[in-house]
Amino acid sequence: MLVINETTFDERLSFRLSPLNVISTLGLILFLISSLTVLVIIYTPLKEWIPGYPNDKIRKQSYHAATMADSLSVVVNQYRRYNQNLILILSGEVPVDSFLLDSGREYSYENISFSRSSEDSVLRERFDSEEQYNIVLNPRINTKRIKETLLFFPPIRGQISGKFDPDVGHLGIDLTADKNEPILATLDGTVILATWSSEEGYIIQVMHKDNLISVYKHNSVLLHEVGDEVTAGEAIAIIGNTGELSTGPHLHFELWYEGKALNPVEFITF
Repeated sequence: MLVINETTFDERLSFRLSPLNVISTLGLILFLISSLTVLVIIYTPLKEWIPGYPNDKIRKQSYHAATMADSLSVVVNQYRRYNQNLILILSGEVPVDSFLLDSGREYSYENISFSRSSEDSVLRERFDSEEQYNIVLNPRINTKRIKETLLFFPPIRGQISGKFDPDVGHLGIDLTADKNEPILATLDGTVILATWSSEEGYIIQVMHKDNLISVYKHNSVLLHEVGDEVTAGEAIAIIGNTGELSTGPHLHFELWYEGKALNPVEFITF
């Protein structure tokens, strides 16, 4: 192969070619190109441009996901083993992974007898006699402190048709008013009950500060749901005649303080 000048036709360079040195030269060039390509892919960010090759962010996320999956697998296996042991224990069998000091010994539970101690009997009698869940009507409540610290808003303006009489189980007062009259919250608070019962119709209860609760019964419509915050004087229901115990449109209003029924007339001017 000769390299000559096109103008003067002088010989600039000459090579003696043969099949061996041509193949060797091409192979060396291909090897160098391949090596350079591999080095660029391994040690430079260009590898992220290769289709299907994940970038660093994806690889970190994959590693984190694999670690979490392994941890969850351990937890799931623990819970599965716990549930299996619990089923075996409830069915009277011995768990598979339990440890017994004497695995060859047979235990008999037929002759075991249970008896109450004298202290246990005394405690049971004391607990049964306390009547913890009965309604307590305590006339010694410090009503003066409640009147001095709280300013009550009348839930409705009307006539008192039923007085507070705990002796007959009437733990509030009944108020009659015009049809569709709004029922107002007596204090700021949070609605803790908004429901319906067959005897008392639509009922709404509001929890106020100092463990005070106001109850409004026999409503036709409830304007708030459980969890709503209400302010004193805000409409929370509409007067109605719902429930089997109602004989006409009226509001049955109750006040409770620390689980004890109060006479609303002592705190509110109707």
